[in-house]
Amino acid sequence: MMDIRNREFYEKTIIELDVKSGDKIYEIGYGPGLGVSLIANSTIDCSISGIDFSELMYNKARKRNRKFINKGIVNLKHGDLLTVDIDTEKYDKIFCVNVIYFWNDLNKVFDKIYSMLNNGGMYCIFMTQEKEFEKLKFTKDFCKYSIEQVESELKKVGFKGVEYKLDKGYYIKSRKLTV
Repeated sequence: MMDIRNREFYEKTIIELDVKSGDKIYEIGYGPGLGVSLIANSTIDCSISGIDFSELMYNKARKRNRKFINKGIVNLKHGDLLTVDIDTEKYDKIFCVNVIYFWNDLNKVFDKIYSMLNNGGMYCIFMTQEKEFEKLKFTKDFCKYSIEQVESELKKVGFKGVEYKLDKGYYIKSRKLTV
C-alpha cells in the first residue's frame, strides 16, 4: 500500500533532488525501499544510504534492494535517526517522503539533518497537506505541521533558500549554505 500511495511523491521528490553522478544520498524513513530502488535503478552513478525505524520496513527494503546492497551502492540501517550513530560521512542530498509526522521535535531532527549535509547540500521533504489528513483515520496520532511551521524550523537551524510548492502535498527544498 505504501508503494502505491507514495510512488508519485517519490518520483517527484527524486526529480527535485536533481541527482548527479557521484552524489551521496540519504533517505530518512525509506519504508519498503521504493525511493532507494528508484534512484539505484537509474543510470546515475551515486550511493544511497538510509535509516528506518521499522524492522519490518528494514527487512522489506533490504530484500527489494539486495542486488544494490551486494554491489555496495546501497547501505540501509534500522533505527531512529536521533539515537543511532550516523557515520561521520557527509551527504550531498537528504530526503524523506511522508515521514515528518513521526517527529515531535522538528528543531532537533532538522539540526541533525543539517549536520549530516555537506556545505551546499540539499534537503528535500514531501509532506501531505494537513487538510488531507483529516480524511484519513490512521493519521489521528500523527504530528501535523503547517507549511509555515516547517519553513520556520528549517530556517531556525540554518537552512537557506527554503522553497516549496503545493501539488497533492508540499514539496519542500532547502540548502545548507555556510559562508
